[in-house]
Amino acid sequence: MFAAESLRGPARWLRAKRESLQNSTASRVLVVSNVASFGGGGVIGFRDVLLAIRAKRPDLDVVAVCPQRGDVVDDCARRGIRTKVAWTPWWAFGKWRRAPGLDVLVGALPYTLILIPGIFGAIRFLIRERPMLVLSNTMTIPSHAIAAKLLGIPHYWMVCEFGREDHQLWFLVGYRRTIRLINRLSDMVICNSEAVEKAMLAIAPTMTTSVIYPVVETPCATPRQRTLGEPMRAVLAGYFSHAKGQQLAVEAIAVAREAGVDIALTLVGSGSQTPLRMLARRLGVEDLVSIHGPAPDLGEYWSAGHVGLMCSQSEAFGRVTVEAMGAGLPVCGTSSGGTPEIISAGVNGMLSPAGDAHALAANLMALEADESLRSRLAAGAVETSQRFRRDRHDDELAAILGLS
Repeated sequence: MFAAESLRGPARWLRAKRESLQNSTASRVLVVSNVASFGGGGVIGFRDVLLAIRAKRPDLDVVAVCPQRGDVVDDCARRGIRTKVAWTPWWAFGKWRRAPGLDVLVGALPYTLILIPGIFGAIRFLIRERPMLVLSNTMTIPSHAIAAKLLGIPHYWMVCEFGREDHQLWFLVGYRRTIRLINRLSDMVICNSEAVEKAMLAIAPTMTTSVIYPVVETPCATPRQRTLGEPMRAVLAGYFSHAKGQQLAVEAIAVAREAGVDIALTLVGSGSQTPLRMLARRLGVEDLVSIHGPAPDLGEYWSAGHVGLMCSQSEAFGRVTVEAMGAGLPVCGTSSGGTPEIISAGVNGMLSPAGDAHALAANLMALEADESLRSRLAAGAVETSQRFRRDRHDDELAAILGLS
């Protein structure tokens, strides 16, 4: 009895606030980010959503919500986009050391204690800002989605990852339950590929979904021809991890060398280079593999290459795939995740099974041996890259949000 009575006061207060918001909602859209610094495709997509809404509806007050000050806030300020710093606690984390029983509960407790006040903070924030709709970027941050649901504000979830398969995330309430909650908390889930959409619907069949491919606007280049005697160079960009497949690329180069074909490999990204250098040395291809740190502009690497690589085991979309294509490179990719939605085998690149170094090597050797094939696929790659222009993205997003 006491517990029921104690909940009636907050419930009445929340109901009154909800009615107040419905009667006097401002012409404002909040887009919530999980990070404050650039460093991946998700945060670039966050910025592109802000730009799209502002371009289509300049009459709206578009607000970027970031967890702290950083270069995302600075970038928004330069573009004239208003920002707010607000707490956005996560309910998904990096690889979790599985432990039995009580240890898991004890380990999860601090995250639960962080999430609950984050939800209350989001409720206060939405009451103050009075938005007409809220968008959450990536599946990792639930607080503003929960607050929007409680206050009756339309909420859209931008899901640009699989979660487990690509980033090996551990979820506070479990992966399948998280997907079902994303469904319940959203008017619509906007996915960055059909592969992500399929993964969501496999767990929550009643989920309302739509697919909008990200904006990838890099200058298009004329496919470069190889000079006589020049070795073919493959380029793979992305942070160094087993999931991104740099190890697979090195192994494929070794397979090709064993077959009598030398193909150069350039790896670009953040993370430890030591394991890859050791692997190249052990496989006898150290002279063919060059490894570089992260670069804000990959143009110099694309322009020096002949073929792009996408070796991820499960890539939700693959922004660098489109960047390589725009730079005039056909791409050899894995037939998993969202990659087959970009690469059409024999049109703009070639596909091989995820984790199969011999199949990847076969594709690379086929391109190395047939310059006319490589040139034809390169021309198709440049044409494909034009599918991901900003005007297409902005029109589709505006229509989905009802802002056309």
